[in-house]
Amino acid sequence: MFELNRIINVYETDLMGIVHHSNYLRFCEEARVAWCVDRNLLINSNKAVFSLTVVETRVRHVSPIRFADPLKIVVQVKADKARVIFQYILLVNDREAARAETVHCSLAENFKVIRLDKNMTAILKEEKWTETWL
Repeated sequence: MFELNRIINVYETDLMGIVHHSNYLRFCEEARVAWCVDRNLLINSNKAVFSLTVVETRVRHVSPIRFADPLKIVVQVKADKARVIFQYILLVNDREAARAETVHCSLAENFKVIRLDKNMTAILKEEKWTETWL
């Protein structure tokens, strides 16, 4: 499991100080990239993460996130054949605010799905996964 902590900025909110729904996937992307950096998948290479194409997204909103809230994003990752599945729990003061999932795959130049990079596959085998998140 991986955690990213951040504070909600004013520009991420609407006029009522509540995070706009479009930002939830941005938070997930931020956590996903931080996970990749933590696993050394972004060192001078745009093939690791940037070759992962998003094929599916899902967000379930549980409670609002507001300006200046401390946000913790917990990430879990697994491989499923040629796909990489990221799941996220967004927490504010240990209160669940949302759950999300993004599904990715690698594409060749002709846009056909290809196998995951061997380095990525090895890293994903070491990741802990809990089936009950979503």
